[in-house]
Amino acid sequence: MSTASPRTNFDATPQFEQSLGREKSGHVVQLYSDDAFLLEILTGFIGGALSAGDGALVVATRAHADSLEQRLRQRGLDTGMAIRQGRYIVLDARELLPRFMVNDSVDEDRFTEVIRTALTQIRDAGPQANRRIAVFGELVALLWAEGKMQEAIRVEKLWNKLAEEHRFFLLCAYPVTGFSDEKDIQPFLEMCRQHSDVVPNENKLTSSSEEASLRSLAQLQLKAQMLEKELALRRSEQRFQLLVEAVRDYAIFMLDPEGHVATWNRGAERIKGYKASDIIGSHFSRFYPEEDLRAGKPQWELKVAAKEGRFEDEGWRVRKDGSRFWANVIITAVHDETGKLIGFGKVTRDSTERMQAQRALQREIAEKQQAEMRLRESEKSLRDLSLHLLRTQDEERRRIGRDLHDSLGQSLAVLKMKLDSLVSVVGKRTDDEAADDVAQCIRLTEDSIKELRTVSYLLYPPMLEEMGLKSAIPWYLDGFSARSGIKTTLEVASDFTRLPRGAELALFRVFQESLTNVHRHSGSPTAEVRLFLKGGMGVLEVRDRGKGLPPGLLEESSQDWMGQLGVGLRGMNERMRQLGGTLELTSTKEGTTVRAMVPAQLTKS
Repeated sequence: MSTASPRTNFDATPQFEQSLGREKSGHVVQLYSDDAFLLEILTGFIGGALSAGDGALVVATRAHADSLEQRLRQRGLDTGMAIRQGRYIVLDARELLPRFMVNDSVDEDRFTEVIRTALTQIRDAGPQANRRIAVFGELVALLWAEGKMQEAIRVEKLWNKLAEEHRFFLLCAYPVTGFSDEKDIQPFLEMCRQHSDVVPNENKLTSSSEEASLRSLAQLQLKAQMLEKELALRRSEQRFQLLVEAVRDYAIFMLDPEGHVATWNRGAERIKGYKASDIIGSHFSRFYPEEDLRAGKPQWELKVAAKEGRFEDEGWRVRKDGSRFWANVIITAVHDETGKLIGFGKVTRDSTERMQAQRALQREIAEKQQAEMRLRESEKSLRDLSLHLLRTQDEERRRIGRDLHDSLGQSLAVLKMKLDSLVSVVGKRTDDEAADDVAQCIRLTEDSIKELRTVSYLLYPPMLEEMGLKSAIPWYLDGFSARSGIKTTLEVASDFTRLPRGAELALFRVFQESLTNVHRHSGSPTAEVRLFLKGGMGVLEVRDRGKGLPPGLLEESSQDWMGQLGVGLRGMNERMRQLGGTLELTSTKEGTTVRAMVPAQLTKS
């Protein structure tokens, strides 16, 4: 018996004929609007394969399978022989579908087992090995009709997976009535992506014009792309609208060109107190305080936004309950594709807390600035008072020194002269005891005169005014060494000359205090004094070789660690500062150094 029927009159389309001859499998989806059209296509597709001696697998509804059988017989094809030869198998799609489903989902293993068995049987039938196989599958259309779009797409993917193992050409079919709703757009595009070709129902497979077929297919693909873009745009708009509706920190709404409220989000309701039903259609000027309404501010803002594209402002706005809040407002002009103004987008944020915080911060800053200014004024007053006290002290010392020298000193001098005269008289007498008393009085008077002169000079040395530091300091050092037993040295630079009177007095006071500290605290056997000029400054430097100052004492030095005259480091430092100079104190284990610097401003000697 022959393994193939004689060639009968089957006009398969050139598209299917070419696909059946490819080395790789094909997967085409046919869209149809009536059953007669689908059956005509199947008759050519399945009949062309069987008449050529190839195999065929039909997975269809019983009605479609019976109608196909009738049409094939009418065209002279012996389907019974093809079935007996094992190269033609017909499966009932409605009976198979429940066998494939597990928990309302297509089970891959069950589907693959049934279809693979059928394909293997057809491929191995008769002596013609590895024959080509034409397959029609209607499972996907049944799933789609039940609203199980994703399961239909899953079956399409399972067919593609089987095609990697078996060589066959698959034709799927969907009635176009299954894509009538907008919700079907995305699943339809996903379904199309599972196929190598999509054939619209307008393109009859019997057409001899491949160009017309391609043109129809291109139009369908273009429409699908446009639908996909439109769907993406709609979804984007929906997501944006959901976002706008969900925002609660900002009032986001639209105005028409005249300023009437057109949309209203939850943030606007929360911030302004109006529900959408209360405010839509009302003019947005309702949100402005009375003073802004009198000034025409709402209309002016829209004019600026329309002219410049946007307007931004901060100011008071009014809620439904009459309360005010500080608002940050942005109004953006919205135009259509022709450039016509179609309204305004308005975004408002309640910035009351931020504004109040800023104002509180500004008040705090202003108060701190005022406090700092008062503090600076107080410090200046204290410095001025300190300088005044220092000057008053100097003047008082000078007065006391002169009074002691001119009055008490003169009286003591006269007393000494009288006692000297008395000695000459008493000396002529034989009363030795009286003579000794008078001699003792003379010595006490001489010591008093000497001490008085020393105290007077210490208070305000006349030599300082008359001859300057170069003479006053050596005189003072002689007395200091004699009283303390501390050896002193003086080094005066050759270019050092007279300084302004106030500068010399200030340096001399620092000099006195420094030596007192050396004597009282350092335990140093020596003291070194230097006078020199440096960078336009007159410099006095006093250095000892003692034990140095303890850190605690150094920290307390601003109180009054320097000496018996009662003018501590703070006063000396203030005196230097008022003169435009500085006072430095450094102390180590090797000793302590005091350095005072004042502007030289040299005068004629």
